[in-house]
Amino acid sequence: MEIHPMVKANLSNSVKNYLYQYIRNVDLKDNMKLPSENEISSKLGVSRVTIRRALDELEKEGMILRIHGRGTFINPEAVKIQVNLMPGEEFSHLVELCGYKASFQVVSVEKRAADIQTRQILQLDEGEEIYVVEKVYMADSHPAIISIDRFASSLVGDELSEEDVKSASTFDIIRQSAGNFVVRDKIKIETMDREEMCRFAKPGSLMECSSALVFHGVNYNQENRPIIYDTEFYDTGYIKFSLLRVKNVYENEK
Repeated sequence: MEIHPMVKANLSNSVKNYLYQYIRNVDLKDNMKLPSENEISSKLGVSRVTIRRALDELEKEGMILRIHGRGTFINPEAVKIQVNLMPGEEFSHLVELCGYKASFQVVSVEKRAADIQTRQILQLDEGEEIYVVEKVYMADSHPAIISIDRFASSLVGDELSEEDVKSASTFDIIRQSAGNFVVRDKIKIETMDREEMCRFAKPGSLMECSSALVFHGVNYNQENRPIIYDTEFYDTGYIKFSLLRVKNVYENEK
């Protein structure tokens, strides 16, 4: 395997994730007010501009409240949410957040020519090959999540094995092999009945639900290029998402 130059992850995203974890773990009985931008900037060793961008994102997601003249506060209602739809969680951690013991199994690792849809989404040339990795994540031994990852084989080489995907996530494999970080994704959400799910995914028949919540995601790297096309099936009997939305609704001026 070649050694590639290290690539820094997007700094504002790293700061946002750090602050998100800080907010999730802070003792709200002591204080719900966040330190000032200057203080956070000094303690983390990054610029105020980076801190402001991270806080802007957290405000859009409803995690914090900015009150003019008083400061920035943690939104207690947001902290109560166990599984937030906004930040992408690793699947095993997501299962644990829902109160279950997590495990997973690799169903298949297949290398094949990219179909037209995947080729268009990942901006690949005709004839390029992709890996398709299918996994099932269990909640107390019950199938709760199916994940299907599709990505160009050129990112990781020709020897990707089942053992490789057992020991590392697709994100980590691509980061280690090609220096590509996933920094954001775009998802389309739909529901799918059991019959269609079984046609779409090899392990679909393992799911116990009659229908599933489905995310079709396109994951972008630090250069804003699509590198992973994934499909995720959730049994909402086990995985229950919540979403706190910030309203931007104004009354019409009379």
